[in-house]
Amino acid sequence: MQELIHFTVQKIKELLEHFNEVQALYLSKSFDFDARFDAFLNEVLEYFRAKGNTSQESEVLKVMNMIATVKRGFNPIKMEKIMSGRRELLGGFSFNGIESIYEILMEIYTKENKKLDDAEELISGIIVSLYQKGILDDEKLKEMNTVPKIENFWNTLVEQNAAITGINKKLRLSVIPEDIFLVLEKIFLKLI
Repeated sequence: MQELIHFTVQKIKELLEHFNEVQALYLSKSFDFDARFDAFLNEVLEYFRAKGNTSQESEVLKVMNMIATVKRGFNPIKMEKIMSGRRELLGGFSFNGIESIYEILMEIYTKENKKLDDAEELISGIIVSLYQKGILDDEKLKEMNTVPKIENFWNTLVEQNAAITGINKKLRLSVIPEDIFLVLEKIFLKLI
């Protein structure tokens, strides 16, 4: 089942905020870093598990296993016992893990935002066209102040216009209907 993209973007934003907290702890060489980083990795892991995203779940587990191996006293690359400098090695692998998680989160965030931007661009074109044809004006726009009203408006357009039906089908390949309604609401708020 496809997830509401607006929700995904919000959740990734939340995870990035937590990521920034962890990164600040790393930078300040805080003693709280290890525990907070472990908690953050578990939070990210649970999110990917809940989404059923096994490839990203595997990446997080890889980072967790690398760090756990260093904590057990082994170099995860050479698989040799660490004789000295374990704390420095742990810091290096933690930094590597931080970078890996950041890349994963930013990739998702960028991809999902692009879907919303593309949907907004398509829908904005329709709205401008409706204004030009006199089908939509400022008064009608002000009436659409709730998502159910926007949903009814959009569904009516889709039923009555073959071109909009085609655009709706194209939109539904990347976003769910609820995302379309939220994008419409965003556009309408900009126009009021």
